[in-house]
Amino acid sequence: MESVKAAYLDTNAIIRFIESEDDGLLHVFEQAAAGQLRLVTSELTLAEVLVGPLKDGDARLVEIYEGFLAGGAGLEIRPIDRAVLRQSAEIRATLGNKGADAIHIATALLADCSILLSSDQRLRLPSSLTQIGLNHVRDHDRWP
Repeated sequence: MESVKAAYLDTNAIIRFIESEDDGLLHVFEQAAAGQLRLVTSELTLAEVLVGPLKDGDARLVEIYEGFLAGGAGLEIRPIDRAVLRQSAEIRATLGNKGADAIHIATALLADCSILLSSDQRLRLPSSLTQIGLNHVRDHDRWP
């Protein structure tokens, strides 16, 4: 039996899904609901997605994000623990990513993700993690 692939959602993927009604990302969540894909993100995502709505005084959007990132909805929220911090330091040392990006990458690796869904072209990833741009989430020949 083939194991279910795990995909990590970067903060920009969550923002796009919530704020843009993106069909490609909706398809990803439908795959997760059908048990065909495991979706993961970090607790750090909450801190990042709330900045804009808090700055804009958009209490409704803050509430939507807090509810969505409380867990469930087919999305596994991983904590930032010592193992993540240690792995992120290695990523920063070897690949040169910034702190928050390294935490996302470390979380993805420790959650056994092989796919990272993100529009951030600055990310430098280890060979075990394949980035899929948000405009290509339905293009399954790009997926490992």
